[in-house]
Amino acid sequence: MKLSVKKTAIGTTALTSIADIVFLLLIFLLLSSNFILSTGIMIDIPTSSNSYNEISKSIVLSINEKEEIFVNSSPVTEETLVTVLKAEIEKTSDTYIRIEADQTIALQKVINLVDAAKSAGSNRFFIAAQLQN
Repeated sequence: MKLSVKKTAIGTTALTSIADIVFLLLIFLLLSSNFILSTGIMIDIPTSSNSYNEISKSIVLSINEKEEIFVNSSPVTEETLVTVLKAEIEKTSDTYIRIEADQTIALQKVINLVDAAKSAGSNRFFIAAQLQN
């Protein structure tokens, strides 16, 4: 008994694999765009060859070259800094304070920011640095 097998060409192209790849790329771009943190304040952060990327929720405490102090992009004075930090710490529990200082700022000013963070009740803070290329 002889069986006949018809060979027919596939009429449709299999685009499911291309659609899956495009979908995964879209998800990757959407997720990676959420990790970009920018305060909008122009600060020339010092570089480090061993910097660590912190992804968790953090309060940004920054000082620019004009010695203006900001908490999460909002300007504050040295007198109100501790009370503003206390209020921000109470809003978000289990958070870090990220200290960003322009590289031209004196070390004493950065130490004053660290003291203010400690006075506000935080013992979890770090100083931001850019990764050296």
